[in-house]
Amino acid sequence: MSISSLFVSARALVVFVVFTLFASSQATAAIIADFNIGIGANLASIQIDQEDGDGYLFYVRWESTNYTSWDALVDIDAALPTFSMTFDTYSWGIFLTGITIDGDTNYGQGDLWPIENYWHLWLQDTGSWDQAAFGASDRVLFNGASDAWVFGSSIVPQSVPAPGAIVITLFSIAVCPRRRRSNHTKASLAH
Repeated sequence: MSISSLFVSARALVVFVVFTLFASSQATAAIIADFNIGIGANLASIQIDQEDGDGYLFYVRWESTNYTSWDALVDIDAALPTFSMTFDTYSWGIFLTGITIDGDTNYGQGDLWPIENYWHLWLQDTGSWDQAAFGASDRVLFNGASDAWVFGSSIVPQSVPAPGAIVITLFSIAVCPRRRRSNHTKASLAH
């Protein structure tokens, strides 16, 4: 077997391992569906991460001023027959207790301490996610806002991979030629 065929075999093995690792990591957590809701000039994303790792991404459009993250959830609930939510209303605001999407359900009231059995609201106004210090009814959305609901964990929402990035990476590993070293040494070039 030649060195070049060993190199091709090694490269194929690397592609296989990378693809397998990526596929297995996506088996536990993934955005499994996305939806477009509403009409209007403004657009925000609302991500919902269930405890089992299933994630749902909603692109919500609206026109009105003072449109809140809670308004977006209500619009999602009204638009999708497979979506439902439960909540409690208090003098200080609304407390989301449950979300069901396509039969995928999480419910909790934060009453099983130290287990975090409640929905955490996350905001991404800049480059990183921050846990909200207020409720969804107080969160006024803006064009380009990103909010996320994560159940049962204070870990940041799962990332939404750029579809083309994975393909480009795998392609470059598999196909792009590597720089080859010269077989000539300084001594052999001197002759």
